[in-house]
Formats: sequence, C-alpha cells, structure tokens
Amino acid sequence: MRLPTLVAITLVVAHAPTLAQELPDHSTFAAVLSAHNHHGFVDYEAITADRTGLDKYIQELGSTSPEVLNAAPRSAQLAFWINAYNACTLRRVVDHYPIERRAGIMSIVNRVRGMPANSIRQIPNTFDGAFCTVAGKERSLDEIEHEIIRPMGEPRIHFAVNCAALSCPALAAEPYTGDALDEQLDASVAALVANSAHYRLERNSRPVVHLNKVLDWYKDDFGGEQGVLSFLLPYLPEGDREFIESNGPAQIEFEHYDWTLNDTAVFPSHR
Repeated sequence: MRLPTLVAITLVVAHAPTLAQELPDHSTFAAVLSAHNHHGFVDYEAITADRTGLDKYIQELGSTSPEVLNAAPRSAQLAFWINAYNACTLRRVVDHYPIERRAGIMSIVNRVRGMPANSIRQIPNTFDGAFCTVAGKERSLDEIEHEIIRPMGEPRIHFAVNCAALSCPALAAEPYTGDALDEQLDASVAALVANSAHYRLERNSRPVVHLNKVLDWYKDDFGGEQGVLSFLLPYLPEGDREFIESNGPAQIEFEHYDWTLNDTAVFPSHR
C-alpha cells in the first residue's frame, strides 16, 4: 500500500534529525583538551593516569555509523576526521607512555635519523599500523590523513592535524566542528604564522621566508613551493606581506623538524 505523499515527507523530515544527532558532538573531546592541552603541550602523564575521557571519545568515534557520517555536510565530515586523527594520536602516545627508545636495529636507525628517545616515532608502526577504530573500522593514522582527510582537498588541514611532535603545528585548544570549521582552520593557520618557530622572515635584498618542514612535505597540496607562499601571504603580518611582494620572489627555507614529544613533562613551563 502506497503512503500518501504528505505522510512520506513527514517521515523523512522526522527521521533526518535523528541521523544528524548520531554524529558525536565532540563535547567529550573538548573536556579532554580543556583539562590536558596547555597551549599545544599535552599532559600525557595525567591522561595516562585517567584515560576515561579519551577512551570514551574514541569509543564514540568508533561507533559512529559510516552511512550517517557520509550523509553529513562536508564540513562536519572534515571536522570529524581531523578530531579523529588528533584523538587517535593522543591515544597512540598514551598507549605507550612513557615512550622510550626502541631496542634492536630500530634503535640504531632512529639515532641516525636524530629521533629523540621520547618521540612518537619510537613507537613501532607509528603511523602505518592500524590501532584506532573510527567509523566502524580499525584505522592507522596514515589512512585517516592520506586516504580520507587530504583527498577532501582542504590544505588548511596541515595546520590542524597534530602528530604529537614539538615541530608539529600546535594541537588546537578545542575540537573542530562543522559549524565553525572555516574560522577554526583560518585560526590554525594564523597561529602557526604567529609562532617564530614555524614562520620567520629575513628582510634581505631578496626576502628569505623560513617555514615549518610540514609545508615542504605537503607542498604539492598547495601547488608547489611557491604555492605554499602564495597561500600564506594573506595570513602574514601586513608589513611582512608588503616586503615580500615588493622585493620578491622570496627564497623559501624549510626548518629542521623536531620530533621531541610535545609533553608538559618535558616542557613544564607550559603546564
């Protein structure tokens, strides 16, 4: 028996909010960040001592329906996956905290690479090992970043995803949300530019712009090296922007990447 059109429409409209409500509201993650994220430095010791909030949030991510997620607006999907990457990175560290230098051949390899003893890179299969269940599937950090987030075509994600390293763009103070995503991503770019460890301008006859190494690794997402600079220009201080535009083309130098863990136990002044 065919339902009357009005009844069918009513059922669809009534069902839609239910689907939307099945996405996590990220409030659980907000509480974790509020308690343990100190201007981009994380109190891993405290999270390890009480994992309740982090584990609850990751459980929420894991139980999220892929169908509901895929039906959500693009901004909500992107916010979900950025938060998932950042939360799973926290879990990666906490699962192995305190991190110690790897034994055997990898100890030699990491020493040659200059990896600190407490680096997340000391964890076996750091980025390519599946360990975190999100949207019904156990995933690696590489899968989340390279197979899901980057193909969405938003280069500002490179200022938002955090890999628990000192040189990584700072972990945001609050979760990303679909409604505020555009403003939040702009803020993440502005935060990096405001930090002299990530951006610095030499006012020589030819400007030299020193940038975070992440922007070298992922420069193709910006259209190449000069694409990175073109992207950043609107975010730079007005005086810097005018100097580069008047005296360019600028030379770009990418800084050494420091894999030291962004841990308040290492940097107590940031607690």
